[in-house]
Amino acid sequence: MALSNDSHAAPDEDLLPSHHSLTRFMNGFFDGFYPHVPVIHIPTFNIDDCDPGIFLAMSALGAQYRHEHRKAVSLFHASRRILQQSTDEKTRTGTQRNSSSGSNLQNRDERHNDRNTSLDVCCALFLIAFATWQGEENIINEAFNLQSYLARCVRDTHLEEQTDQPNSTLDWRSWVRKESDRRLKLFSFTLLNLHSIAFGTPPVILSDEIHLRLPCTCLEWIAPNQQKWSAVRKSVHQEQMMFQEALSQLMKPHREQPPQNAQVIPSPLANYVLLHALIQKILVAYQAFRLYDDEESVFINKQKEAMRNMLHAWTSQWQRAPESSLDPRNPNGPVTFTSTALLGLAYVRLGLDLGAHKILRSRDPTDIANRLLEMPKLPAGPHLLPAILHATHALSIPVRLGINFVARSHAFVWSIQHSLCGLEFAIFLSKWLFCLSNCQKSRPLDEHESRLVGWISDIVEEGRTSGDDDLWVQAGDPSSCEYLGFAVVKLWARLIRGNEQWAILKAIGDGLDIYANTCEQRLVQSNLNTSTN
Repeated sequence: MALSNDSHAAPDEDLLPSHHSLTRFMNGFFDGFYPHVPVIHIPTFNIDDCDPGIFLAMSALGAQYRHEHRKAVSLFHASRRILQQSTDEKTRTGTQRNSSSGSNLQNRDERHNDRNTSLDVCCALFLIAFATWQGEENIINEAFNLQSYLARCVRDTHLEEQTDQPNSTLDWRSWVRKESDRRLKLFSFTLLNLHSIAFGTPPVILSDEIHLRLPCTCLEWIAPNQQKWSAVRKSVHQEQMMFQEALSQLMKPHREQPPQNAQVIPSPLANYVLLHALIQKILVAYQAFRLYDDEESVFINKQKEAMRNMLHAWTSQWQRAPESSLDPRNPNGPVTFTSTALLGLAYVRLGLDLGAHKILRSRDPTDIANRLLEMPKLPAGPHLLPAILHATHALSIPVRLGINFVARSHAFVWSIQHSLCGLEFAIFLSKWLFCLSNCQKSRPLDEHESRLVGWISDIVEEGRTSGDDDLWVQAGDPSSCEYLGFAVVKLWARLIRGNEQWAILKAIGDGLDIYANTCEQRLVQSNLNTSTN
């Protein structure tokens, strides 16, 4: 099957890959991408019925996970062209419908158009997920060009659903279509929110717009047939809660445990989506008060305290889900583990407004390092403790598993989101340790600070010496806060750069290394100046 010529595709890329290649890429999609974004219902998925644009977008993601970037880019452009054709066709159909006077014809066309729009949502979601983290400028631009298109399509297919028709009245396949549609919209929200987290851009879809039910449980989703699904449904005694209702429970200032029939059903995806909503509220609060708050930051501090209470409530809810686990190799999938990383990121953002510095805007390692070096010092205070604990624990997990092992072979569970969180953990811990180093000049560390520094020192030394060759030569006191301040960054740089599937991660890893090396050189120079004096 020949593809039309494209300015971004080389002449030898005008043909689709072989049948064996496409099979390999689809396996790559379901092995690598799908566990993090489970919007395709595997038991009812039939490749022969798959929309061509969606199939090519899935293949592009799969090729990327199989480290075949050249073919992945070719498939991406092919899918993008099909999506553009669909958009043009909808525009023509809309014009014709507006000029038509037959109401039956209009209703039929609207139903057909709604179905096509849902397909476009899926295709655009996969294309954005592919393009966002690439290195080629033209592909990156496509990711941001598709942002508003995806948001418009999601709104066109309605971000609300009726609550008077319970899912219990649906047969299995009707339920699958409804749940798949719901997941597409919710994961569109979370992906666009990830853009805001990573690049400091304003939210494209606000959580206030969402009036859908939360995603179902894992067992309901993976049920292979009508009989198994019906059996699982009998054990689920109520419908999943509406998104806004669940969010409002987390936001109550003095939260009491609601009755059993008024609680969110413990679902990893439900918790994941709700956490993205809470993180968005943190981002929006910073944007609202960054320039207009008073000198003592009264307004933003009140918002932060409220958000800490919400995150605490969310943590209690996460713990209720049977599938929740801190094990990155959780057999129920990586979403619960990813959620813990995002929880740590939320606490970090409450301690340090990293979004204001737009660290990844240029995707250039030197610029990333310069932005990190130019950031102001981290203000000390007990409110930083949750972020410090989360950031330290997040580093301890890959060190315990093995730095090289995670960097080289754990990409399937160590998603792009973990790498973005790792960037923020590295920055936050580094800034906090440098802050402690300055404090030590006027006072000794207190008991809690000493314990934390000792824990971080053990993690750093275990990670530094975990390879056949030490990751770097240790110089000076291994418990020195200044030394640990750049050492934690070196470890995260190694971990993040090891995930070679996405070009942006190499830029992040290289940027962190430049930052760490600069900090190390400054420490060496400072020690030399001290010794000569």
